[in-house]
Amino acid sequence: MKRLRYKDKTVLITGASSGIGKSMAKYLIEKYNCRVYAVARNLEKLNSVASELGSNYIPYSLDVSSKDGWEKVARYFGENSVNIDVLINCAGVLPEFKSFEKTNLDELESVIKTNLLADAYAIKSLSPFINKGGAIVNISSASALCPFGGVSIYSASKSALDNFTVSIGCEYKDFSVSSVLPGFVRTDIMKNQSLNSKEAKLIRTFSADSDKVARKILKRVSKRKGRIIVGKDARILAFLYKHFPSIAPKLITKFLRKSCLSLFSKI
Repeated sequence: MKRLRYKDKTVLITGASSGIGKSMAKYLIEKYNCRVYAVARNLEKLNSVASELGSNYIPYSLDVSSKDGWEKVARYFGENSVNIDVLINCAGVLPEFKSFEKTNLDELESVIKTNLLADAYAIKSLSPFINKGGAIVNISSASALCPFGGVSIYSASKSALDNFTVSIGCEYKDFSVSSVLPGFVRTDIMKNQSLNSKEAKLIRTFSADSDKVARKILKRVSKRKGRIIVGKDARILAFLYKHFPSIAPKLITKFLRKSCLSLFSKI
């Protein structure tokens, strides 16, 4: 299959009101004049980004974990003869870092629905509307590369998403499928953390800028890469778990506990 060209393409991105999703939308619109269907729950945030990025950014308010919601999107596409070239499932939820014992069942269900089922719903509903030669991109996480304490449900959902993505990539013939596994990305969750220890400073060093991460992902997707690992920390996790599967998760958990970051105080 030929390299994917973004120029003047139509793209649907979930989680497009902030973070990597917003960065992708901004890059595709400004550099390639793409038409982006921007999907997220918060319509106010979507409209705010639309005022920044212009008419090629089309806000669509949706709870991505709703199967009925995706069926409505599919009906809208069908009724209005809308096709897309790229589907990027970027929406996700990262719950508070804490032990499984402190995780309630409602949280468990919400994480699985948002991080796994939502992507499956989107693909099931919209694959008939993806143009031949297009692409599906699912944003997983580096936590799928090596499990560790404090992220049991999140890691499970992202690992399942990675395996799901690789599996369907073996099935679809008319468009490419990519599983993306990024490491820490600089977001509000990291801004107010103490950096008193060497470990905390190391985590900050490894945290990447969302705009740079978005560009790297899109570049590799254009090359039809099936599995895309982004970030030094992600590559380190992959290496450690591959070569030291018995001890790596425990060592990482110990490292996080000693990092002095309040983010990891409940592990």
